[in-house]
Amino acid sequence: MGLGMKNCDEVFSNISVTSHALRQGKILGSTEAGFAVLKDIEEASKSCPEKFPRFLLEAVPSYLKARPTSVVMKNLLREYLDVFLRVASREGLKDAIAQTPQHVESIIENVENIKDAVATLGSKRINDGDIILTHSYSSTIIKLLQKALDRGLKFSVIITESRPIGEGKYAAEVISRLGVDTTLIVDSAVRFVMKRVNRVFVSADAVAANGAVINKAGTSAIALAAKEARVRTYVTAGTYRIGLETVFGELIEGVVLSDASLIMPEDKAKELSGRILVKAPLFDVTPPEYIDAIITEKGVLAPQAIPLIIKEIYGWPPRLRPPEELLEEVRKYVS
Repeated sequence: MGLGMKNCDEVFSNISVTSHALRQGKILGSTEAGFAVLKDIEEASKSCPEKFPRFLLEAVPSYLKARPTSVVMKNLLREYLDVFLRVASREGLKDAIAQTPQHVESIIENVENIKDAVATLGSKRINDGDIILTHSYSSTIIKLLQKALDRGLKFSVIITESRPIGEGKYAAEVISRLGVDTTLIVDSAVRFVMKRVNRVFVSADAVAANGAVINKAGTSAIALAAKEARVRTYVTAGTYRIGLETVFGELIEGVVLSDASLIMPEDKAKELSGRILVKAPLFDVTPPEYIDAIITEKGVLAPQAIPLIIKEIYGWPPRLRPPEELLEEVRKYVS
């Protein structure tokens, strides 16, 4: 999160800062969440190399607990830890720490390349004059829209405000600055506007092995309304968004906010009776039957094809080690 750290105390104190931002949804986008924690790791390797293994043992579980739906973050952390341990085993701990910035930048560059490929494929699904509906904030979808504009297409976008965080308002500003006619609507108006929509684009915090999509709360209602109106729903999701553990039946946990001030003006929140509970889920699950296609860097796929992609990339069953297991190996480097 742009630490600029100079000592170990600041590096370790930033763990709680980043974790809080992840927990409250203040870091928009699952890719951005993954990049934020990688940047923390990069900064720690430079500012506090003498306690770096201890930093990993404290930071990684905190990040994963703060944003359990972010398969992107989990997969990127898994990739980094795997590289770190291989270098530490082969060349020594000091070299593994020194090479961390290089490995972090390599992981980020690879993800950016995948996002670009997904955006290119997705942009080809847009036709001139389309009215597109999207939800929440996704840097991949922003890039997709830009690529469609670069092809000379003219279209308009309807975007939900995306409660409870309301990041749709920020996304609307970004999209409008591209020169796209942009309409911001309340989440509850989705079914009302769907009859005007030509296609829906949403992103994913995670894609399960059965093709179900975990994304910002409201996504499933949008997909249901689109199916009812015979409007195609596309999910932009590079393969780094696939929840590999779901192959083995592991569930992806959701995050539910209970602070009333996060979902309404503070003065209104104070008027609520103490007997009233506030529940604001950040994510929901969209069944695969409500999704027309998942756009990956491997191609535009039916949700039912996700197991084939997992097999192609990782083998079947996928050969992987959870971050928790990798951290146990890191523990032996703690002095």
